[in-house]
Parts: sequence; structure tokens; C-alpha cells
Amino acid sequence: MKLYRTELDEGLSKKLFDIDANQFLSDELNFYENTIKCELSAERSSNGYYVSSILKIPFEQTCDKCLTNFHDLRTTKYNFLLTDYNELLQDDSEGVLYFSQNDNEIDLNPLFREFIFLEKQIKSICREDCQGLCPNCGTNLNEGNCACSFETKDNPWDALKKLKGN
Repeated sequence: MKLYRTELDEGLSKKLFDIDANQFLSDELNFYENTIKCELSAERSSNGYYVSSILKIPFEQTCDKCLTNFHDLRTTKYNFLLTDYNELLQDDSEGVLYFSQNDNEIDLNPLFREFIFLEKQIKSICREDCQGLCPNCGTNLNEGNCACSFETKDNPWDALKKLKGN
């Protein structure tokens, strides 16, 4: 997604963009819709352009407990500054991007790629009360019970009981 200097100079107020989600597809990222919704606001500041964004990311996740696919719409806000002031760029501040006075446009896709990866959850659970899979037969316990008995015949402490003589 490109932002043009003319748009930034005029100022943006909650302008809506559709970002093609397919450009971010990878082994780690899947989406249940083809677009990521983005709302941008921008205003000129003494150092450049202050931009605030709201991303609505339609993740397609796989539950780590029951292995079912589910939809996870994540809404996140990020703010950043577009500038060419060396003092701001050299202090390694997050959210400060180089935007030269000579450039007429800036591609925000690399930045949004980072935002999207930051929102991807490490542990994905389809719902708070997910029961997961039966460790014996693999039945999804969210969909029903299985006939497995959860009594363990091999208790790892049994060997110690034999040593004590009990």
C-alpha cells in the first residue's frame, strides 16, 4: 500500500484502505478473507508526518489443543512517524520511518507486514473452554465424549513403592 505526499500534505482522517492479504501469505500466516482492512489518519508535524493506523486482520488459525481451524479477527492500532530528520532516525526509535523530502510516495507494505506478524499469536486456542483431543484415541472432546478410560495402569511412582516394600 502506497501513501502519496499529496495525501499526507492534505491530511488524512480515517481514510479506509483494503490491503491485499495474499501478499502476506506464508507458512505462518493464513487469512480467511482476501483483504486486510486499514484505516489511516495522518497529520503534518514539524518533524514530518504523524500517522495512526487501525488494522483489522482476518487470521485463519489452527487451534493448538483440538486442531480445528477457526477465524480470529484481530484489530490493532499502530502509530508511526514519517520523517527525514536524522536526530529522530538515529536513536533507533520504533515507529520512526525514513521518508525523504524528495520522495513523492512511500510503500507501507513492509511496515504492515511487521505489524501483522506481531499480531499473530504464538499459542492459538479456538475458545477459552477448549477441551482439546483425547490423548488416547484422538477424539475432539469439544464435539463429544469418547469411550476411553482415563485410568492409568502404569503409574511412574509404582516402582518407588516396590522399593519401600509397600
